[in-house]
Amino acid sequence: MASGMGYITFAKTEPHLFSMLFMCDQSHDQRERMERQLQPIIELIARQLGMSADTTTAFHMHMWIHVHGIASMIVTHYLDWDEQHIVDTLSVEFHALSASIANQQGSGGVQ
Repeated sequence: MASGMGYITFAKTEPHLFSMLFMCDQSHDQRERMERQLQPIIELIARQLGMSADTTTAFHMHMWIHVHGIASMIVTHYLDWDEQHIVDTLSVEFHALSASIANQQGSGGVQ
């Protein structure tokens, strides 16, 4: 969750730079570089939550969509949330997603 908060804080404090870096078309090379940089995060989440690499990647993508959505909505002035509201929202999403994945794994894995 800390990396998500850092991403959103960056969006709040540097909206123009955030937009330039993260709200434009990405080249194939940029996406590949991002995937390589993502691997340590995937490994950390997998260790902390005891999930497979595929499940961890799916978990991360769901959280990423949520985090990037909040950051983008802040940059475009659709949201004006304080830090505590963001932390609370990310915490709810994290726990809900964790529970959902645990339930899916208990019934034969993530679909």
